[in-house]
Order: sequence, then structure tokens, then C-alpha cells
Amino acid sequence: MKIALIGNPNSGKSSLFNQLTGLNQKVANFAGVTVEKKTGFLILPNKEKAQIIDLPGTYSLYPKSLDEQVVLDFLLDKENTEKPDLILVVTDASNLQRNLLLFEEVRDLGTPVLLILNMIDLAKQSGWEIDIKKLENLLEVPVVATNARNGEGILELKTRILESSKQYEPLLLESLSPHQKLVEEIQVKFALENGYIANLYLHHYERLHFLSDEEKKHLQKQQIQY
Repeated sequence: MKIALIGNPNSGKSSLFNQLTGLNQKVANFAGVTVEKKTGFLILPNKEKAQIIDLPGTYSLYPKSLDEQVVLDFLLDKENTEKPDLILVVTDASNLQRNLLLFEEVRDLGTPVLLILNMIDLAKQSGWEIDIKKLENLLEVPVVATNARNGEGILELKTRILESSKQYEPLLLESLSPHQKLVEEIQVKFALENGYIANLYLHHYERLHFLSDEEKKHLQKQQIQY
């Protein structure tokens, strides 16, 4: 099982990664760039071994930095040998509204997702009471509260990882995209999983390193026509 860990900077993502993997991790760089790449392994409650990669901190799948570009490439590249079976979206529970933008974008990729409310202790200190079950029902994804600094919620998180296999249909694209026909054509042309990914191809094709020059020219032509 391959798991990706994604979240805003300062969400406690790296601390959570350390809690999940312990000393069973290594540091390298993503191919072709100097951005740090951390991978490790965790043992799930059924004794299964899972690989986990800690992606650079990012605010959105519409990149404004090299770190965010690396995350986008990693998630969209169909040939990526580390393409995740599950994405753990780490949020700062004390600043949940801001963090949920990235969650919504990641959810629409269609890959199984688990939402982590990290720093739950800080949320409580600020007077926030988060109804986990209600949030799960609203977002239709599993939600786990954690405190990565002391290990609170880690065992429950590992258990929920075993149960997280649901794939999702995009919610945002149908209401936001004025060019649904074009998106559908790109989805078919590139054999993509859903229209939201096709929409990301259309927006970011110039910077997606895994696309050939011919593929980029095709997307540019389609964009100009519309």
C-alpha cells in the first residue's frame, strides 16, 4: 500500500510522518529538483507494511512555488511509480476553514482520502469543539483527530487507514467549469480518471514535466480554441 501525506505548511505534517514511521524513513530529493523527499514505512494493525511519502507543504493544487509544483507533478503523473493508493490530508484543526481548500482539491482527484485534524489540542485550547461524526457526514470522508506531538490518535489513524478505500467523484468541476465539453475531450484523450484531473491538465500543462512537447502543444491548441 502506498500512502501520500499532504497538507499546508505548519500543519504538523512532518511530526505526523515521524510518528507514523519512527526511524524507518529516508531522505532524498525529488527527481530533477532540489526539493526534499521523505519516504518511510509504517506497520498497520493487521501487520501489513505500507509505504508513506511526506509531500512538501502546499496550500493548493494551483502552484505558486517549486514545492507546490512538485506536489502537483507527483499527484498527476500517471507513470509515477509511487502514485498513492490513499492520500492523508493533514489540517491544522485550530485553523480548519483555511486548510479545507486543499482538502477539497485533493478529494476531487478521486483517490481515496482520509482527513486528519491535527493539533487537536490547540483547537480545544482556542475553544473549538469539532463534531467529528458530523464533519464525516458533511464531507463524506473518514476524519481522525490527532496530536502528532504526543501520539494522540495515531492508533486510530492506522486503523482507519485500513478501512479507507472509497473513491470519490469530483464535486466542484461540474458547477465551476464553463467548458465541460473540452474537459471531457481531454479526459478521453489522456485517459484520465475524471474531469477534475483533466481540468488541472488544461490549466497547468505548460509546467507538467511528464507531458511531452506534443501533448503540451495539443493542450495549448485546445485552450486557444476555447
